[in-house]
Amino acid sequence: MTLPSGTVTFLFTDIEGSTKLSQQYPDAMPALLARHHEILNQAIEAHNGFIFRVIGDSFSASFHNANNALHAALDAQRLLHNETWSPVPIKVRMGIHTGTAQLEIENKENTYSGYTTLALTQRIMSAGHGGQILLSQSTFDLTRDRLPEKAQLTDMGERQLKDVLRPEHLYQLTVPDLPSEFAPLNTLESFSHNLPAQLTSFIGREKESEEVRKLVHANRIITLTGSGGAGKTRLSLHVGAECLQHFPDGVWFVELAPVTDPALIPQTLLAIFNLREDAQRVPLEVLLDHLRPKTILLMLDNCEHLIEACAQTSEILLRACPKLKILASSREALGIAGEVPYRVPSLATPNPEHLPSLEKLSELDSIRLFIERATTAKSDFILTKANASFVAQICFRLDGIPLALELAAARMKMLSPEQIAVRLDDRFRLLTGGARTALPRQQTLRAMIDWSYSLLSEPEKTLFRRLAVFVGGWTLEAAESVCNEERGGVDVLDLLTRLVDKSLVYIEESTGEIRYHRLETIRQYSREKFFETDEVETIRDRHLAFHVKYAEIAEEHMRGRARVAWMHRLEAEQDNMRTAMEWGLARNSESALRIAASLPIFWASSGFSAEGFRWLQQALEQVEAMKGYEQPSLRAKGLSGLSFLYMSLGDNTNGKRVAEESVALFRHSQDKSGLAFALVVSAYPLEFLGERLQAEAALLESIAIARSEKNVFVLASALANLTRVTLDLHGDIEAAEHYADEAIRISQELGIEWTAGVAHEMKGMIAIHRKDYDEARTLIEKAVNAYRETGASFNVIIAKSGLAHMERELGNYAIALGIYRETIVAFRDVAQTGAVAHQLECFGFIAIAWNQNEHALQLFAAANALREKGGTPMTPDEQVYYDQQLVALREKIDLIKFDSVWSKGHTMTMEQAIEYTLENIHE
Repeated sequence: MTLPSGTVTFLFTDIEGSTKLSQQYPDAMPALLARHHEILNQAIEAHNGFIFRVIGDSFSASFHNANNALHAALDAQRLLHNETWSPVPIKVRMGIHTGTAQLEIENKENTYSGYTTLALTQRIMSAGHGGQILLSQSTFDLTRDRLPEKAQLTDMGERQLKDVLRPEHLYQLTVPDLPSEFAPLNTLESFSHNLPAQLTSFIGREKESEEVRKLVHANRIITLTGSGGAGKTRLSLHVGAECLQHFPDGVWFVELAPVTDPALIPQTLLAIFNLREDAQRVPLEVLLDHLRPKTILLMLDNCEHLIEACAQTSEILLRACPKLKILASSREALGIAGEVPYRVPSLATPNPEHLPSLEKLSELDSIRLFIERATTAKSDFILTKANASFVAQICFRLDGIPLALELAAARMKMLSPEQIAVRLDDRFRLLTGGARTALPRQQTLRAMIDWSYSLLSEPEKTLFRRLAVFVGGWTLEAAESVCNEERGGVDVLDLLTRLVDKSLVYIEESTGEIRYHRLETIRQYSREKFFETDEVETIRDRHLAFHVKYAEIAEEHMRGRARVAWMHRLEAEQDNMRTAMEWGLARNSESALRIAASLPIFWASSGFSAEGFRWLQQALEQVEAMKGYEQPSLRAKGLSGLSFLYMSLGDNTNGKRVAEESVALFRHSQDKSGLAFALVVSAYPLEFLGERLQAEAALLESIAIARSEKNVFVLASALANLTRVTLDLHGDIEAAEHYADEAIRISQELGIEWTAGVAHEMKGMIAIHRKDYDEARTLIEKAVNAYRETGASFNVIIAKSGLAHMERELGNYAIALGIYRETIVAFRDVAQTGAVAHQLECFGFIAIAWNQNEHALQLFAAANALREKGGTPMTPDEQVYYDQQLVALREKIDLIKFDSVWSKGHTMTMEQAIEYTLENIHE
């Protein structure tokens, strides 16, 4: 059967009071639900309906035409009504609506897109009662002339449904043999309230709405907190509408933003209930007498500027009125007994660098909001492949703040999404021109944040400004070190707590560490305020000094059992490290070098070798240009790190040159452990350049020094690397295994899992040498797991690539190909062009084995171009095998064709070469 799409009639159903029934009759409900499902399935399928979603007791079905949907609903209600239910009858409410929706396949399941149509169907159903069938105007128009025998459509009038902008004309389907008298519809007109009509739709927030509704049900006072423009008011209004039926005496909304005098709060509340003061009672007493017997939800909006008075009034009301509940919204919690704060997050945003399909993208709340508001400003706006990335940038860079998105969407009258995205660096000038009827602070983004800033005390303002020095978050220790007063000091913890309470800072816990963050929009505002002060240089100097110490402490921990925790910490701290090094290069080159020289292991392990190389090279160049500079050990350390990064980038020639200079400088210093590690680093390029005797000598010297200095990290590293050198140089399996085993033993004794992983990888090479390939796979996988656990993502790629080499050399081309497909993309993602070139060559070797000679030649040429551009030649061993394969290709391809294919491959970009590889190399 072809499923309906385009113009579709939907039938939505659910059981009235199902949650209560499940609690009252837990044993009987499974059988009752099963029979309910049988009846619904039978009736819907009998009339060619398609059930596309069943959640609990709720059915969602689609039909090609409205009459089938109407007949299915009527048959279902008759079957339900005539069923002998025990111990309790099952009553089902039903809603039918016809509108536009597109059929989609998601995770091999059929579903629908068409939010407006589906949401309206849901609201129509929710307005009804058990046994009732409600139709929309569009379905009425399609069915009124072809009704079932004796059926009638009763006009229920225009009704304001929750979260629906315009009133919807509803009709009730009635027949003589079914009940036709029901309680008033669950629409806004049926309840006591003063909720303002909303002129724009409420977008998303399904999870937050459900959570807040549950909190309202279970608690007396809930305060929605969050930054300005986060949508606290809209969410509270939405929840208030959802809760109407639970508060017989009404839901009452109190807008406190215009109130400037705390003493006027009671009078404001009296006006809401149309009450008057009298001579015998003060306003609060009048209010208490009115509210005391009532079941009411009182919504206090925008409490932040009257926070103490709101807290006192709320506490008095709650104590005196036992059936009263309060839903407040404020930048900070009221701080009274029994209060449950709920932080309203920004809307979900996409990652502009990894966009999903247009359909998936348009389902994100921030994108949905921007699209809807943009179409108000520019009626023909639609999300397309051409503008999707710019819309995603807008939503991402504006932190998903609803007010900011609405202000940006309003600019669609004059600007394209691309132009808006480009101008976001000056967002406070761009995002103006909100609705004239909105509160003044809601008409521009700057005014919104100005309002929050103006409510801070002077010490809070000072900390707020100084925290702008941090990028990407900070720890309490960092804030205390950088932002404290030079004399006397301030309680940074107390002030920071207040900023968190006021929703200007938020907390994030990751891997056991608390970090503090700000939305990017708030950070930009604080930077403006920060740069208006005369303390910028002082605070940035402190920020630099803190991160110098932090980097050096991190380096020590990276060489021990705490490596994993410090990998995570350094990842979180990267933006601050970059900012500190940038300032150091401008103000204090030595400080910049101290940071950069402490991070090469982190950079190489986590795939940031190219970036780290640039920082370290620049810092070294500036220090070396300083006249009279006398810190040979720091320069030696920097050069050793630079050599390490050269090697990880595939440039062994320069790696060797710089390592030799580093070793020479260390020999004239007192830093023996530094010399030992520099010798390990120098062995890498020596080995890969074929100078294995020199590599062996460097490692043996390093081992001797490390033993005397009791430096276990360097000792384990040297032993692991000596394993490979011994195997390649002497073929001495027994000696190589001895070195690897000692490296594993001392690493595990001290919990240094990374060096244990290196040693297991080396033992895997020994197994290959013995031709024990199953054992090799086991050992290399063990190394990969150790690398993953220690955050050494680059080592993971290297080890997996080594495993692919083994499989290729064994003739297991399909297995090798599967691994190479993963590793070539991974090497590209961490900017390892030399490694990408080698992967292309390996794909070429497999292509030759499968007689795909022209593909192989084109890949060889593309790899050659990458190596020439990046200055990353092959190792001697690689060169020998490559030359043999290239000679074989020359014999198989005629000269003219050879030159043509080579030229074609040589002009390919890296991305083109990878794409060509993934598409063309297969069995």
